[in-house]
Amino acid sequence: MSRFMVSVSSRLAAWRSDLEGEDGFQTAEAIGIAAVGLIVLAAIVVVLEALGVDVIEWFRSSFGVPES
Repeated sequence: MSRFMVSVSSRLAAWRSDLEGEDGFQTAEAIGIAAVGLIVLAAIVVVLEALGVDVIEWFRSSFGVPES
């Protein structure tokens, strides 16, 4: 019985040390960065849709491109 308890105890200690590690933190960090990137991209798209016509007209007038 003593051998079994030592085996279980060592396995629990190894499992506990695995839980305390930060191995999964890189994955969570990458997912967080990707989420922030998508939010920024969505904000840029919304701003460009709201100002899109004005920006295009400003470029045309700046470069002297005739309107079609």
